[in-house]
Amino acid sequence: MKRKSVFLCSIIGLLSCTSLVGCGGSPTITVWVGNESVEFYKEKATEFLAANPDFGYGISIVGTDSGTNGGAMVQDNTACGDIVTIAHDNIGKLSQLSLISPITNESLLAQIEADNPDSFKSVIQNYLGPQTEGAKKWTFAAPYISQALFLLYNKKYVTAEQAKTFEGLEAAATAKGEDTKAFTVMGTDGFNYSFTLLARKLPENTSSLRLYEGGEKTDCYVQSNEEVALQRWAQETFNRDHGGTFGSDSGWEVEVKNGTVLSLVAGSWKYNAFKASVGAENVGCAILPTFKLTSSCVEGIGASKNPYTGADEAAPVAGTEYRAGTFADCKVFVINMAADEAKYDKISQLIQYFSSKEVQNESFLKALNVPAYKGAEAYIETIKDQVEESAYMMAKSQVEMANYGIPQPFSTGTLNTYYYSKSAPDLLKEATINASHTYDTVDSIRTTLFKMEYIWMHGKLPNNMPDKLPADAKEKRD
Repeated sequence: MKRKSVFLCSIIGLLSCTSLVGCGGSPTITVWVGNESVEFYKEKATEFLAANPDFGYGISIVGTDSGTNGGAMVQDNTACGDIVTIAHDNIGKLSQLSLISPITNESLLAQIEADNPDSFKSVIQNYLGPQTEGAKKWTFAAPYISQALFLLYNKKYVTAEQAKTFEGLEAAATAKGEDTKAFTVMGTDGFNYSFTLLARKLPENTSSLRLYEGGEKTDCYVQSNEEVALQRWAQETFNRDHGGTFGSDSGWEVEVKNGTVLSLVAGSWKYNAFKASVGAENVGCAILPTFKLTSSCVEGIGASKNPYTGADEAAPVAGTEYRAGTFADCKVFVINMAADEAKYDKISQLIQYFSSKEVQNESFLKALNVPAYKGAEAYIETIKDQVEESAYMMAKSQVEMANYGIPQPFSTGTLNTYYYSKSAPDLLKEATINASHTYDTVDSIRTTLFKMEYIWMHGKLPNNMPDKLPADAKEKRD
């Protein structure tokens, strides 16, 4: 395999604002981690070099906004670290643009295979360069942080029992009175506002949603009777006086601090900000709540057929219980294709250390990074007395939410773009807010869902609509 060999001269100017370990005139391996983790990985780099005096390289730990690292790689990967932290849904885009290197080190591959759940092992594999018939899939990343949505709530106003259901959250907001809202979300993009789309029917823990199944662009389905009922529940909940809100211009931190919003659907990366807003003693964490469909949620939704399988879809039933869903993802270390080829084995050795179970465990204790390896929940139970109760509950909730989630299935940059950046999230938000009552009917809701499904498949709105819904969205409607 030919790997680009470009010495990262541009890094030298960056090092003055980063943490260098074991310089001594030796060449350097640069590692990009999240800003919140710099001190921890600086400490681990020092320990690694002490244990490996013949390593031959210094280690530079650079703090970044890990959510934007994928974009930085696309813009100019020669200006990025040798090892870069990204969210796993960026792997397809970067690998197929030949911006990251496959992992071929046998020891590192064996650790990845042994330590990770199947859901993570599937999303870290992709193609080197454009996908072609018969092309080999490679492993491109080592997971080391897990992330999922869960609930952060203000214990000053919400009990643990109320936090179990959206109905309970709304009761707490009603009791507080005035303009208090039960919950808010971090944003309105397709990740931060996805919990209704991804909701799971209980007790079966199932969903009719199909989203790029098997990495196939046209294997999507969101027009089901179930999704119509879930969307109607969202409409009703976000439009009640003490239900949900998408937030004001002041931002959720201010609303939570002021007590005008009692809880937040969020990820662990918002834990410290929430704690700062409500005070450490008031932080509550729980898995995402359940909710039940009301009679008005299912009114007018008759039996229909799945347009792809021809299977009958029964009308949804009032009282059916769902748990809000999530994308259950991982942050990963990848190898920059622009890294000097001579560094490759040492880079692999360093990734193996940083992504080991032992370092992941310590990363949680010291930096609150929830581990990604399978079985991490057992470790979290063993250290519950070593961290704040809310930090323990945060980790426990996030790990448990993996049972009600799916990894983001964006195996190519195209799928990622179609899902997030081609107006489908805007359609969902508009239909949920329903400001002008444009989306009061079953047909109007299902029309929105068809448009979203069409965008997921084609990257644009259809120019004309089918005569009857649900309908096949695979065919272009130019």
